[in-house]
Amino acid sequence: MPSKLNEAIGTLKDAFVDLASLEVQTYTGSIDITKLKDKEGKDIDVSKFESYLKASIGRPENLKLVAVTKMNCDGDAINLVPEAGFDSHVQRVHESALKAGIETRHGIMALFSSALGVSKG
Repeated sequence: MPSKLNEAIGTLKDAFVDLASLEVQTYTGSIDITKLKDKEGKDIDVSKFESYLKASIGRPENLKLVAVTKMNCDGDAINLVPEAGFDSHVQRVHESALKAGIETRHGIMALFSSALGVSKG
């Protein structure tokens, strides 16, 4: 029984650590998925987008990281943007992803608060 409890506590801890920050990465470029292989030469499953993206970085398809924002729950934030700026549509995409991430975290925290009986409403 204690091992199941420790497992549950570990899972909750991981969830809270994940909720403690929000990171958004915005890329531009194109990728030819017909040529994308993993390190063993197998086709990449494009439904697993993060693996797909990581395998694409540095390839000749011209995938370029153009903006990164990391926000911590204490209000600290780190931003990386190009000195020359970037197109307005890229900025809108980045800002939309940040907004969606913030709203999702607010919803999850409200759900936790409600489940624990500490919600304001």
